[in-house]
Amino acid sequence: MKKTASFTIIFLILILSSCSLFRVHKLDVEQGNIITQENINQLQRGMTESQVKTIMGDPILINVFTPKRLNYIYTYQKGYEKMMIKRVVLIFDDGRLQEVIQPSSAAIL
Repeated sequence: MKKTASFTIIFLILILSSCSLFRVHKLDVEQGNIITQENINQLQRGMTESQVKTIMGDPILINVFTPKRLNYIYTYQKGYEKMMIKRVVLIFDDGRLQEVIQPSSAAIL
């Protein structure tokens, strides 16, 4: 009887503690448009929206209230590490690129 009780207690301790000993594998999550400095350097004032989209790709975020603005956002989170966010905002006037804004080079949340 004592062996069975001891075995049961040890078994329960192992089962309950196994949930907290090891972390579950968490996949790397990459979302949005990949933003490289090389692509940003290719952008020139006066380019058309289609030329910009050829370099940067179609933006993931399209704001219907500001049609003269393209927002490019890239997020990357490796496993349990903090999320890295890169943003680029492109301002157009008369269909031509006027300004490239990088709110922060790489924010980490």
